[in-house]
Amino acid sequence: TIWIIAQSNVAVKNVAEKLAESGFLDFKLLVSTDFHFDWHEHLYEAIRHNVIESSKFEETAIENEGLISGSRVMLCTISMLSTDWIMECGFTQLVPVQTLIIDEASQIEVGDYLPVLARYKTSLRKMVLIGDDKQYRMPKVIGDFISRQVYDSKLFTKHAIETHTCCRFVDVWNGEEVKKGVSWMNEGEAKAAVLIAKRYFQEGKNFKIITPYDAQRNAIENALKTSHLPWENTVFNVDSFQGNEEDHVVVSIVRTSGPGFMKNQRRTNVMLSRCKRSMLILTHREFLRYWDVAKTLVGRLAKEHTHKADWVTLEDLDFYRW
Repeated sequence: TIWIIAQSNVAVKNVAEKLAESGFLDFKLLVSTDFHFDWHEHLYEAIRHNVIESSKFEETAIENEGLISGSRVMLCTISMLSTDWIMECGFTQLVPVQTLIIDEASQIEVGDYLPVLARYKTSLRKMVLIGDDKQYRMPKVIGDFISRQVYDSKLFTKHAIETHTCCRFVDVWNGEEVKKGVSWMNEGEAKAAVLIAKRYFQEGKNFKIITPYDAQRNAIENALKTSHLPWENTVFNVDSFQGNEEDHVVVSIVRTSGPGFMKNQRRTNVMLSRCKRSMLILTHREFLRYWDVAKTLVGRLAKEHTHKADWVTLEDLDFYRW
């Protein structure tokens, strides 16, 4: 029996879709109901018959046996496999954790493996960690930066795009962070994101807008609706977009007084490594020069992009000069 896990729900979903594309459907994907609805049900269309939402979990192995339907391959996140209730519901009794395959293994902190290893030490026979020292997604300028700053120059890039302007910053000088409950938003950056989205839609480009904060995600979605632009499946929280990619990515930093989300290098790395062709980062140029911000991954990236062509002004956005 095989369990396939990854750090994020998106990464696990991607594995499930690849299995389905190859014609292998004898698996079950355990997923939290909250994630399922946050990500819109159409994303699961290709594999919906293989998905078991947490709201449908029964209390015992006997009751859950019908959900498993004899599948010997199970997929879930490492955090879900680490919980008591996966064992209490009997899933690991019905499908013992004998072979454990970890996708995107480098995204998981070493300490996060310990609960799984301790919990399944009697059944686990083999563990396979999957990764790659080459990346093919990001243009060379971005890939080389990530390699130097995060992977001690051990990640190698193979990509056709090598121009410096594949990564640019938009100086949203009039944008200010505003606290919204436990989250943050920035109206200036939301307006800039709409201007960029309008041009990308007109040019037929594939793009996504990502941001660390749910309040900003909602603000940009609402701004797109108000502008009568397509908004569904366009704007995402950074954490929920892990494992995904797009040709063109727009990043809304939001914060203007302190680093906030950017203090977490692993999550910031995810944010900066989603594009296949280009990335536009919305932020305030002066803000990135603050001492505690300048030392973050975004701050260091900005320090390498000081040429005039690397920065787009709000006037440039208004008149399509970018």
